[in-house]
Amino acid sequence: MRLSVGGRLALVSLGVVVLVAGVLAALLSLQLSDSGQREAEKVTRSVAETLAHEPDVAVLAAARDSDTLQPMVEQILAEADLSFVTIMTPDGTRITHRNRSEIGEPYLGSREEALAGNTFTEVYEGTLGPSVRTIAPIRVGGGENGDIIALVSVGVTLGAVQQDIAARAPLIVLASAAIVGMGVLGALYVRRSARRVTGSYTPGELSRLVESYETVLHSLREGLVVTDRAGRIVLYNDEAADLLGLPPATSGQVSLDPREVEMDAGLADAIATGRRMVEETVVNGDRVLLVNQEEARDLSGRRAPERGRVMTLRDRSELQALLGELEGVRTLSDTLRSQTHEHGNRLHALLALLELGRVDEARRLIVASTGERQDLADRLVSDDDDAVVVALLLGKLDEAAERGVRLDIDVAEPTPTLPLVAAEAVTVVGNLVDNALDAAATGPEPRWVRATLRENGADVIVEVVDSGAGFDPRLDDPFAFGASTKTALAPGGRGVGLALVRDIVAARGGTLQVTAQPTTVRVFLPAVAEAVAP
Repeated sequence: MRLSVGGRLALVSLGVVVLVAGVLAALLSLQLSDSGQREAEKVTRSVAETLAHEPDVAVLAAARDSDTLQPMVEQILAEADLSFVTIMTPDGTRITHRNRSEIGEPYLGSREEALAGNTFTEVYEGTLGPSVRTIAPIRVGGGENGDIIALVSVGVTLGAVQQDIAARAPLIVLASAAIVGMGVLGALYVRRSARRVTGSYTPGELSRLVESYETVLHSLREGLVVTDRAGRIVLYNDEAADLLGLPPATSGQVSLDPREVEMDAGLADAIATGRRMVEETVVNGDRVLLVNQEEARDLSGRRAPERGRVMTLRDRSELQALLGELEGVRTLSDTLRSQTHEHGNRLHALLALLELGRVDEARRLIVASTGERQDLADRLVSDDDDAVVVALLLGKLDEAAERGVRLDIDVAEPTPTLPLVAAEAVTVVGNLVDNALDAAATGPEPRWVRATLRENGADVIVEVVDSGAGFDPRLDDPFAFGASTKTALAPGGRGVGLALVRDIVAARGGTLQVTAQPTTVRVFLPAVAEAVAP
């Protein structure tokens, strides 16, 4: 029989309730039976002692006056709801009895203790069946110190006690039924609540599901973070721990305040507030993360905001590095293509001038072609370690010309070695020059940008100056992630480039310096120590 977790919990809870109700009914029945017998003992003792101390009863008992005592006893039986009241001689001969035919017959029961002067109660099988009876001595004058002249036995049959208990049995049954009914409702509620959490899975299926979940959770190469309604991190996997700097992921839930973890403040705030995020790029330390955050969903796929939020994180750092390398290769290719095309055009022009005999003009064209651009091109095809930076700057010359901006490049010779990998160098230099070209292109004439790469003592300095209007004063930190005045549809996204520059420079132990009039950005990086030949 296939029972879900909720069904099993409901059956167990219902079984417990039925068992409790049964035990409770049995205990109540026993208690009623015991209390009924104690009540019978109390009543019979009270009546027996009252009759034993009644002087008129003592006189009539001494005279063996059954005709007077019997009506008196019958009246007491009717009023006190007793089964019998028997007055007897000390030798046990009945003077009164419920059945008049039993008068004069010997009494059935114990008399020894009563003859000794004590009142006692016992359960005995008499002519009316098992009964609870109290036997008391009757003394001369009804006093306490006279001679015993008779005995009185007052009793209630156990059948009468059971009938009294049976009259109360419907209450016990009703109470038990009410408990079972509430148990059924509770079991249904337990089943419904359990199904909300575990669905229709059986315990075995749920166990396998949890095992699979743990396996998948810790095997994912994508960060996963789950938060509760209060915005606290309750679950995350190994990749998320690595990307966000969290403690090593373990099985089970945790409770971490994201604002107390060393991560990007904006990302921590987004996690804590549960803000919806769709394919947002966030810089956390030296990592570029692509972040999504949505409300949690239940087993039926419906949104369940009361269960918290789910965030996924993808590391775009490697992709960003690949894009940087691709940009460098593309720039190099475009530059070589441009140089090849330009060199061909100049050769055709030189050939025409020489054929026309215009030697002086050909000489001037050759001199003009050996300027700054040719020097950079020569470095590009050399074994220079930073040829990719040179290629990038050479490619930016044509881009600047197309945008109506004069780009002046000052690269020290030999080219200073940046303490960056090629992708990082392209990111730093490319973003600084691109932002400078954007600023200069939107500014007034003359539009110019000057890029300088040089060494100064223990530092390598990358300096970019432009004629633009400078950083927007509305931006508290132009190098912060998301800080941008570009439109939302601007190519390349918004507020990412300079944030990447800052993070790369900081990771390499460098510093940034920004000044105005004209807008100048300087990057100071520690110079690479040259190896000393043995």
